[in-house]
Amino acid sequence: MAEPLKLFILAGEPSGDRIGADLVTRLRQRVDISLTGVGGDELTAAGLISIYPMSDLAVMGISDVLGRLPLLLWRVEQTARAIRAGRPDIV
Repeated sequence: MAEPLKLFILAGEPSGDRIGADLVTRLRQRVDISLTGVGGDELTAAGLISIYPMSDLAVMGISDVLGRLPLLLWRVEQTARAIRAGRPDIV
């Protein structure tokens, strides 16, 4: 049996979560996949165990970005580390 396709998916807001979940659902109809990344309720329902809450990425406006910049930078680093460690086939 072949190894599953390792997919890392990152959704930062609800529409990305919805699109990602649809993508995962359709891919699973064709190939076996292993799923990691960041997502919300819909990707979680599709089998994703998110490495941190998608809501951490949901910012709007410069003041929101600046106020949450330390967390955002930490999440970027955490995401990059997870990708390197997991060595996915597709990001």
